[in-house]
Amino acid sequence: MKLSSVKHFIAVISFLTLHFYAFGQDSVQVRRGGTANTDGSVSHTGLNRRLSADSTRMGNDSLRNDLRKVNLTFLSNIRTASMAEFVAQLNERSNSYAATSSNSAKDSVATIKNAISEEIKQLRSIKGSIANYSGSLSSTQDQIRGIISRYAISASNHTRAYQYLNNAQLRLAAKMDSLESINRTIDELIIKDQRHLNRLDLIPETKAAAKKADVAPGKNSIWKANTTSISKDVLLDNIRSNYSNNKSIDKYVNRTDWASRILLIVLGLAYSYWIVRVAYILKQNDPEHKLAIDAIVGKTIILLLTLLPFVNFFTPSFILQASQLVIMLIFMYLLRHKMTGQQRKIALILIIFYLLDVFVNMIVSDDLFLRIICIGFNLIALGLVSYTKRRIKNPESPGYISNFIYVVFAVLNITAITLNVIGHVEHSRSFSIACAVGLVQSFTLQYFADMIRADVRNQFKKDRLVSGFWMRFNEQRTLAIITEILRIVCVLLAIIVLANNLQFIDSLLELSETFFGKVRSIGSISFTLGNLVVAVLLLLVANWFQKNISLIVLGGEDGQLNQAYNQKMTLFPLFRLAIILIGFFMAISALGMSLDKLTVVIGALSVGIGLGMQNIINNFVSGIILVFDKPFRVGDQIELADKKGRVKEIGIRASVLKTADGADVIIPNGDLLSGRVVNWTLSQEYSKASFVLHIDRKADLDQAKQWINDAMTASPYFVKERDSGISVQDISEEMIYLSVSCWVNFAANVSSFKNDVLIILYKQFEEKGLKFYSILSPKNN
Repeated sequence: MKLSSVKHFIAVISFLTLHFYAFGQDSVQVRRGGTANTDGSVSHTGLNRRLSADSTRMGNDSLRNDLRKVNLTFLSNIRTASMAEFVAQLNERSNSYAATSSNSAKDSVATIKNAISEEIKQLRSIKGSIANYSGSLSSTQDQIRGIISRYAISASNHTRAYQYLNNAQLRLAAKMDSLESINRTIDELIIKDQRHLNRLDLIPETKAAAKKADVAPGKNSIWKANTTSISKDVLLDNIRSNYSNNKSIDKYVNRTDWASRILLIVLGLAYSYWIVRVAYILKQNDPEHKLAIDAIVGKTIILLLTLLPFVNFFTPSFILQASQLVIMLIFMYLLRHKMTGQQRKIALILIIFYLLDVFVNMIVSDDLFLRIICIGFNLIALGLVSYTKRRIKNPESPGYISNFIYVVFAVLNITAITLNVIGHVEHSRSFSIACAVGLVQSFTLQYFADMIRADVRNQFKKDRLVSGFWMRFNEQRTLAIITEILRIVCVLLAIIVLANNLQFIDSLLELSETFFGKVRSIGSISFTLGNLVVAVLLLLVANWFQKNISLIVLGGEDGQLNQAYNQKMTLFPLFRLAIILIGFFMAISALGMSLDKLTVVIGALSVGIGLGMQNIINNFVSGIILVFDKPFRVGDQIELADKKGRVKEIGIRASVLKTADGADVIIPNGDLLSGRVVNWTLSQEYSKASFVLHIDRKADLDQAKQWINDAMTASPYFVKERDSGISVQDISEEMIYLSVSCWVNFAANVSSFKNDVLIILYKQFEEKGLKFYSILSPKNN
């Protein structure tokens, strides 16, 4: 450990030397770059020459003086790359602290704790320096903005001054982004070091418990076990000893953050309000639906106890055992009318066995008789699970055990028996309890997932009655997504409970923290896997939201937009683009990547974008032009080449056309912008319908015209406010050709309008015994 102290001292000296070297370099640059003014700023001779050449354009001595006062030489003092490298070294050193365990020497632990405390002080000192640097950068930015505002500087009236100030602003922004990224990394590192200190503070207690365990009996194999008599006092002492080896409930209460407790309580209250509101509306519309208070209270308690391990990962085994028992009892009560006799019998046997198994493992010691009883319970557990798996084969049935759970349970039981036989009674007890709790939890998590899915189905049922918000989404797809989320939650809960029962939750958290918190680099880009996971989740959420924003805002049914489109939807491609950009920049921020590095990446990709993505860029730009130019809107009836239909959606890259036969035609925006598009409803929604009728010459012409007028008026698509006409187009020996023209309310309803008119006229002429023939297109005169 002395060597690590020397390394620590050398790292501190290197950091101080680096800063003194930076100040020395800045002093040389100040002496070389110009002379100091009376106010402390640096006079830039090169800038003076540029400004003198542009003085006729500026014509303002005050502007030149203010520009000379813009001091950017201090930027060379801010060595962000060196600071980032130094923080990365501290992070690597912090990761090495995870190897310190209760087996380490006492003086070594004390030395490491002192090193961590000094490292935290260094990090906070660096944060103070970053705060000072950020203040100077902000001051300079405000100074530049003041000059631009005072003299109205722009690219047209003060060209060189504008270029100089714009370049200065870019340099300041890049430097501030780098400092912000380093500051975030330091905050994460301070939290990690603080966790190391908290863990090391508990090492003396862990050593004391281990020492007590070594002194106590329990290391003998089963054939060398004690055969002393068992009394009440012995059993009570075993319970106290086993309880003291678990995590103390007092520590659990003291270490749990109140914010997490309050959040869980608020979540439970919100869930209770949700199911009460849904049940109340369902009862109003369906008298047979029950609004049971006991079911609401029971389901709320189940939610709180199931999610309890998320409040604090360090949860005592006793609390986990009690919570799983309460959840199982409540589920048996809630499902009492749905369970068959066999299922109820298996559940009751499981609860009794669970209580006995936990009790036996609490009183177990090195005594031969108690160890044999524990082994017997392990064998009974294997038999009980095997029997349940053979009897319940339906995955949808309560009490079903999957193959994966069966294998895990068998491995844990066999391990518990093996450890008991070879003399590791304490570890065997942990595995036995983990088996019992894990078996009950497999049932409770299945019930929990089914309960949430049933509540979601009730929500859809309620919204179908009152046309609620959830009706906009497809029920099956929504349930599939919720099922996947619940599966992830259940897996995490099972891992946390198993780690607590096997008492390796500390190691698991340290391992996960090292795995997800280790800084990795690709070239000059540094990131952690934890930040990468957050960035991917942000991108997925942003992608889902931009795809469903029109459905969320405008409404729909069963995952499809309503037929009556709102004209506001024309701007939705811009909203989708904004969501994508916001999600992208949030993901980049979560990765800790600064904007200057992002600029480099975008610059490297620009060549590939320009050569390989020309069509995509063309369609993208065309989509923006379509949104603002508005040659057509969502809901318009358009015709493009051989395609004719209603505009269903204007997307970022392509638009969707709904044809008369129900097909969705996806057309790139570039084709819509460059091709010849006929818009039937650009200036108005009305559309003209023209057709020819062949009627019998024996018919009264005035009477026939009246019939045609009545038939058109009877159609709901006919527009009475606009002109309509019926004229004789031609006369033959047997037929009179009448040309009919009128207006319908929408272009897509022309066919429906003709259908209505034809049916009415057909019945009218058949009733009078007159000839009536099919419709032809109007003849060109």
